[in-house]
Amino acid sequence: MKTFKEIVEFIQGRNVIQLGLENMEDFLAEIGNPHRKLKIIHIAGTNGKGSTLNFIREMLLEAGYDVGAFTTPAVLSYEEQISMNKEPITQEDFIHVFDQLTPARERFEANGQAMLTEFENLTAMMFYYFAEVRPVDFVLLETGMGGRLDATNVSMPLVTAITNIGMDHMHLLGETKEEIAREKAGIIKAGVPLITTESEENILEIFNQQTKQKHSKLYVLEDDFFIDSASATSGLQTFTFTSPFRTIEALELTMLGKHQIKNASLGLMVIDYLKTYQALIITEEEIRSALKKAAWIGRFEKLSETPLVYIDGAHNEEGIAALATTLREQFSDKNIQVLFAATKEKDVEKMLTPLYDVIDEISFTSFDFPRAASATNLYANCSLKKKTIVSDWRNFIKTKHLLLENRDLLLITGSLYFISQVRLYFKK
Repeated sequence: MKTFKEIVEFIQGRNVIQLGLENMEDFLAEIGNPHRKLKIIHIAGTNGKGSTLNFIREMLLEAGYDVGAFTTPAVLSYEEQISMNKEPITQEDFIHVFDQLTPARERFEANGQAMLTEFENLTAMMFYYFAEVRPVDFVLLETGMGGRLDATNVSMPLVTAITNIGMDHMHLLGETKEEIAREKAGIIKAGVPLITTESEENILEIFNQQTKQKHSKLYVLEDDFFIDSASATSGLQTFTFTSPFRTIEALELTMLGKHQIKNASLGLMVIDYLKTYQALIITEEEIRSALKKAAWIGRFEKLSETPLVYIDGAHNEEGIAALATTLREQFSDKNIQVLFAATKEKDVEKMLTPLYDVIDEISFTSFDFPRAASATNLYANCSLKKKTIVSDWRNFIKTKHLLLENRDLLLITGSLYFISQVRLYFKK
């Protein structure tokens, strides 16, 4: 029997990226294929997976269903990656599930199979937990990386969703959007519909080809479901949603940014599909209430009102572009100061360019993570004139918090791993 801390250290010691399904399929067979007992909604995409998952979860919870979720990376605590009804798996249950699977894992690895990675361990634990320990009505499954070879892709979902395709993890998924799209489209299963908010024609053609081959229905935003009358005021967005099945007018979101309306519409289309074809019971009032209360940790999240401080896990080009649009539309009257950290593989200049005409200055820092880029390298690769290097981001935040004035906004952004550390520090 290990302690929770010892188990986490053991699993994290296997933090290597190993794309492929063979290990996952073989190990799940070893433990009785728990994933086959679950009603799964599988979500992939470059940006917006977490927000879309959360919109769906809020609507299902409001309708009275028990909902499991698998999301990565952790923001507040390691165990939150496996959650039930928004509550992280307890440390006691985490230990129990780990202990239950340990004999099978040891046999599996002793028989000459490859070592199960951190993500594979967590994925197996998640399937077992929701199937055998804390049964749920639905499991919302977020891909870790890509789709086709992602460990979560052993599942047979009720419906799949892809938010969008962007340039991220190119060293593993491909150097072009088309190559990345084919990897993401790997989650499409025979007879299982795909719902997407992707808009690029060449990407949609790939999705169309894949769904035709799999005899699956494809639902595309602005072709099969629609957003109308979108507007934004301070702290609130409204829009009308139309699916092949109905129209709901004047829906409200407190999550800011046009991209969040897209994410919400993707979630709504998933709900409408389940309502129509899977006998999901949910009312319009429950949908309205759920969308308005939905919030997602680390996605343009307000940490402080006075002074104004936001965090946002914009860690790729598309995420930064969406962030810049939100800042331009909502905070054009603010003096925006940015604290930024990223991992080594990022093209910093390409990522940050959309922010340059929106922000006033940027500070670069590093953080405790094996793949974290140095502040010096980030600084050197940024062409914005008003920039600084920060050696200790904690002291920087502490000092800035005292110096910021009413017209200032401090935005802390970049790697989700960095954002998680900042959020923990700030909340303390």
